[in-house]
Order: sequence, then structure tokens, then C-alpha cells
Amino acid sequence: MTHILIKPHHLELFAYLYLRQSSPGQVRRNREGWQRQQAMVEHITGLGWPHSRIIVLDQDSGRSGSSLHGRNDLHRLLEAIVTGKAGLVAARELSRLVRDNQDWSHLVRLCRFEDVLLGDEHRLYNPADPQDRMVLGIQGAFNDFELSMILERMQESLRQKAEHGHQYDALPPGYICRHPPLCEKHPDPRVQRAVEKVLYDFERFSSARQLYLHLLDEMFQLPVVIHGRDWREVEWITPSYGQILELVRNPTYAGLYVRGRTKTIATLDGDGHKQTKRRHVPRDAWDVFLENHHEAYITPQAWERNVEKIDANANVRGPLAKGAVGRGCSVMAGLLRCRRCGHRLQARYCSRGVRYVCFGGDRQRMRGAARCLAFSGSRLESLLAEEILEVVGPAGVEAAERATQRLAMRHQEQRQLIVDRLQAAVEAEQRAAREYKQTDATYVAVRQALGSEWETALARVAAEQSRLGEFEQRQPTLPTPAQREQLARLGDDVRRLWNHPSASGNLKQQLARVLIVEIVADIDEKRDEVLLLVHWAGGHHTQLRQACTSRRGKLTSGQLTAIIETLRKVLDDASIAVAMNRGQVRAADGQTWTRRRVQQYRHRAGIAGFDATLKETSGWLTQAEAATRLQISPMSVHRLVQSAILSAEQPDRGLPMVISTSDLHREELQRAVSALRAGRTRPLPDDPRQTKLF
Repeated sequence: MTHILIKPHHLELFAYLYLRQSSPGQVRRNREGWQRQQAMVEHITGLGWPHSRIIVLDQDSGRSGSSLHGRNDLHRLLEAIVTGKAGLVAARELSRLVRDNQDWSHLVRLCRFEDVLLGDEHRLYNPADPQDRMVLGIQGAFNDFELSMILERMQESLRQKAEHGHQYDALPPGYICRHPPLCEKHPDPRVQRAVEKVLYDFERFSSARQLYLHLLDEMFQLPVVIHGRDWREVEWITPSYGQILELVRNPTYAGLYVRGRTKTIATLDGDGHKQTKRRHVPRDAWDVFLENHHEAYITPQAWERNVEKIDANANVRGPLAKGAVGRGCSVMAGLLRCRRCGHRLQARYCSRGVRYVCFGGDRQRMRGAARCLAFSGSRLESLLAEEILEVVGPAGVEAAERATQRLAMRHQEQRQLIVDRLQAAVEAEQRAAREYKQTDATYVAVRQALGSEWETALARVAAEQSRLGEFEQRQPTLPTPAQREQLARLGDDVRRLWNHPSASGNLKQQLARVLIVEIVADIDEKRDEVLLLVHWAGGHHTQLRQACTSRRGKLTSGQLTAIIETLRKVLDDASIAVAMNRGQVRAADGQTWTRRRVQQYRHRAGIAGFDATLKETSGWLTQAEAATRLQISPMSVHRLVQSAILSAEQPDRGLPMVISTSDLHREELQRAVSALRAGRTRPLPDDPRQTKLF
């Protein structure tokens, strides 16, 4: 039967039925409410609209009505009203449309001027009628008030539970809640060992990303219990970077119960509509902070160190943040602060080493950025390294002993994790076999599915057994006597370990950041010196000075003779002059070199000149020629030489090198070149003769 408010032109247009539930939980659990909303189709049909002119909008289900953001069907409805396609807008309760009073008033206003009716399961409204518009206005204000009251009651209830430590949104891996409200460790020791590995390994790495990449290399799997499932149903998954980052900074693992780490902030978008965002807040703004709430995996002090490390690695935390340890060779990167403006200095790498530049807080690559100060860091790096070695030298033997113990412990930990995964795979295979065998043979389709699951479980067991066998063959149970002897020698000579060509620059940076709080840099204009004030972690201060000039010291005649004797193997006199001038090698009288001066010096020193035939027969090559023969770039050749994979004769830094043809055929070099051609420019292949300490 047609309603008195419905006119013929309304029936010629479409009737839009809007369906929505406020949360994904309601979508999963409240099926009856969803069916009641769908029953509105029959109600609209009874008002006179045929099924062909009823459009059901149900894609916004699971989203809150407090905002227009993310509700595509509601925007589609508003567009239909404005374009004159809608004759009726209906919902089981009109509060399903919008909960915000401003957005509700906007919807009623559009329907008023476009002559669109509004309807729920009880009655129809004509927004053009003043009395109906008043009722709709009151209903919109009540919807807004009702939502606010509901949220306030819910939040107050959650706050009261949280004050007693009884409110859990979701527990992190390694914790379960078998007997609410008690939070406890997962009783499976395999789960506990996996979580402990991540937390303890983070102490050895300078950033969460380095830990994540290390875990990927080890094919580590994280045990998780999917929310809503039984705590016994543990799944072993390859973790994401976000999961590892949240695990190492989560205070739950330190026995702490906290609430309010993030806050919901309501703002207005460009169109004036409300939008909500989640923001992390400082620790002093957290709502609840309870210590010794449950059994911990790490101490609160260890958690504090983890958070400090993560915060220090964040490059977006301001100009004074150290930033993450990089892959460069600079030891002082991230520690230098300008004495003039207080901002952090940037490290810039070039062929002659590293330079430190302060741009007064501007970005390093910003055009037109004025430099506050800049200086070369190569010699200062050496001075600082001497200070660090003087500090850590007495602890070298102890560090070697601890490294010996850690080698054995790491092997046992890695083996135990593989055994844990194998046991979990065996248990899953046994459960799959039991389910398959207990199913009646008449259920053919079911047995096929269960049989497929059993085969998958068997394949996983075989894979884990194979992995355990490979690990046993590859890794020794304990450090070999040769490893122990080498560690003892390195403990006595920390300097040799520090200066080794294969020593990791990453580890040097980590060590420097442990020992040094910051280094304040300035330039003494009067004395033309770079001044560094080193603030050590123990509270002491050390002052370092170095001349700003970057020229080489005066070379002796013996040094000049050795340089020219080497360079004449691959270069003529003119090329030698160019190379020595570029390397800032001056003659005895301080003058630059020319072809004639090189020739005269050779004659006086009795050095033969360049001979192309002798070069060919002796197999001498320049860096560029070696790169051409290896089919790689000259810079790649330079890296191979620095990594001690390729031998080269270089008389002094910055000067050309002489490479022998016979060295190009070494097996170790060929492996490295193959890796470079395959695109793996970094890192270079590991030397099989090199023992990793940590």
C-alpha cells in the first residue's frame, strides 16, 4: 500500500537501502541483526518500489558510523541524492547512515532540497516538512549523544579493568591467558626458547632491521597463536619486520602491564569531516604502568636499553638523533655534533676517505644549503681509533674468552631451535595421521582432504630432518682448537684485529657508540685546526686536535723512488706526473710534477722508464685494464683490493695500483667476480679462511 508521502515521481526513481554493522566483530557474530536489515527489502517493496528499482548498499559493513572516511557506499548514496537518482533513502534505523550530527544535518539538508524521502522500519520522513525536519534534527542529535555515551561507558569499563591489570586486547607471542585474568608464559618450552632468542639476539645487533635480516638468513620461524584460537594451536611463521620490531620494544616481555601507548586523535580533513588517527604518546602520558605484573622474559633494564636503541636509530627523531649504524667505514658517524649550531654532522664519502659536514640542520642534499663547518675525517678517525683501542685493550683477552663461549652457545641455540621445529612438525604429522585414520572410509571427500594434509605434514617433517642433518654437517659442536688459539692471539692483539682489512665497520661503529656519548666538533680558525671534544660514557672528556690541511707530509727521496719505481711499470712519465699531482705528492722542493721532472728524477735515481713490451711480458695491469679483463667496473676492482680478495701493488693511498695478470685467475677472485656480475655488489663473498667471532 502506497504511503501518503510517496508521490509518483518518487516511485520513478530508485530506492536506496543502506546496510551497515559497526565493527567486524558484529559482522561475524550478530547474523540475526544483519538479516533484519536485509528484511527491509520486503518493507520497501510493500511501499511500492519494485525489486528492479531497489539498490542495496552493503559494502560499508564493519565500519563505524562516526565518520565518513572509508565508507564508499555512503559516498555513492550522497552522489545519487545530488544527481537526482534517489527517491528514497532507507535503513532499518536511520542511525545506520551517520552518527555524527554535522554529517547527519548535511544528509537531511540534501534530501530536503532534492525531494528525497527518508525511511526506517517504522515510518517515512519528508525532510521538506518542518515537523519531520525537526524530528530528524532531534534524532541526529540523539544519535550523536548516544554514540558518545556508549563510547564513554565502554572506555570507562576498560579503564577500570586496566587499572587492575585485567584488560588484554591481544597478547604478544610467548604469552597466553589460560585462566583469566592471569597472564603467563606459554607452557611450551619451544615457544619460550624462540622468543628468548629474538630478545637476546637483539643485544648483539645495532638495529631491529639488522636483527630481522639475520633471522631471515637463519630461516627463523616465530611461534604465534592466532587470536581466537586455542592456546595449544601454535603456528610457526616467518616473521615480518614489523613483528620483530614490536617484539623487541614491547614492555610485556619485561613483566610490565601498560595501557595507553597510543591515543586516538580526532581531527578534521580538508572537507571538514571528522577523521581519527592513532598516535604514539610519551611514556609519562601512558594511562597504566604496572611493574612485576607477570613472569618476564627480560629485565625492565634490558627493555629500557632496547627502547633507547630503537629511538636512537630513528633518523626522523630530530637533528640530535644518532641514527642507525650504517654500512660506511666511518667510526664517528652519528656521534658528531656541531659546537656552533648544535646539529648533527653528516658523513660524506669520497675517494680520499670521509668528510664531515654540518648544514645547520638542513638536509644534506638540499640545494643552496649553507655549510656551518666541514673537515676531513680520515686522520681524526685514526686518532679516535687509538683512543678507543687504549680503552678496550686491557679487555681483549676477556673478550676473546667470551667470544669462545658465545660460539659454542650460539651453535647449541641454533641446533635447539631446529630440533624444536622438527618436534613441532612431528606432532602436527601425528595429529594429521590420527584424524585421517579415525575418519570412516565412506567419507571419501573428507578422507582425501585429510590425506592431503597428512602428506603436507610428512613433507614438512622430511624438510626439517634434512635441515637438521645439514646443520650437523656444517657446524662444529664446539670451537675447534685452531679457533680457540686464534681467538687467544686476537685477544692479546686487539689492534691487529681492529686494523684487519676484513674487520667490520659496522662493529667498529657499534663499539664506538657503546663507549662514546657524543663528540662535539669545531674548527679553531686561528690555529687552522679541527677540534673534537670526546664525551665518554663514563663521564670523562678527551680533546683531539688535527690540522685542517689535507696535504701529504714531505716524502723522503727513498719514498719518492719507490713510488716512481712502481708507477713506471704501467705508466709513462707524463701519466706519472698527472697521477702524483692528483695524489698531492710533491717534489723535494715542494713543486708539482711535469713529464720532464719525472724523467730527470728517474735518471738521477737510476730508474728505468716505461716499457710496453716489458709490461706485456711481465703481466702488469692498471686498475682499468684489470676491470676490462674481469668484465666488471674499476670501482669493483678497487673494492676487491680493499677486501684483500685481489692482490695489488699500490705505492701510496690515492695513487694508481699495479695488478698482476696471474692474480686474476685465483679461484677466490673468480667467485667474487661471479657474484658481482650477478648483481650482488654488497656484501662481497665471505673468505672461507676467515673465522667469524660473533
